[in-house]
Amino acid sequence: MGSLIQFVRRLSCLCLLLSMGQSGFAQSTASIAKEFETLAPEQKILFEEISNDLRCPTCTGLSILQSDAPFSLQIRQAVLDQVKTGKKKPEIIDFFTERYGLWILREPPKKGFHFLAWLIPSLFLILGPLLIWYFVWRKRQQVSTFGVRPTTEILKEFEEKVNEQRKKAAT
Repeated sequence: MGSLIQFVRRLSCLCLLLSMGQSGFAQSTASIAKEFETLAPEQKILFEEISNDLRCPTCTGLSILQSDAPFSLQIRQAVLDQVKTGKKKPEIIDFFTERYGLWILREPPKKGFHFLAWLIPSLFLILGPLLIWYFVWRKRQQVSTFGVRPTTEILKEFEEKVNEQRKKAAT
């Protein structure tokens, strides 16, 4: 009976903690939404562009705009604060890449060594089918002459044997 009471107490504490966390979460989401509404139209567009470019550190494949994770909300609030101070997109992106590294970006930069991340898949898409076609065609050419005679040669040999048999039968 005592273990049941302890279990109920622990469960109620857990539920209380979870409900407190959710209310804080809702408040921070609501406060970001209220602050977003006070932005000028061009600032709203800038905020959405930057928030789509930054990766949520705790989610897989989501931007900070798509995610509601607490860490993502903190980053979103920092973006909002920087947009409100009048910083431009490159300045804000540089701030986050200096702080978190390039992995915070959803797309690799299109310059320097990281350009290879854009170039190599494109080369595979272009050259891959061409190379496959070349090697399959080459293999088909080798297979057609490897141990298999053309039908014209077989028919010619067959005709010669038939003619020999006719000559033998005629004599």
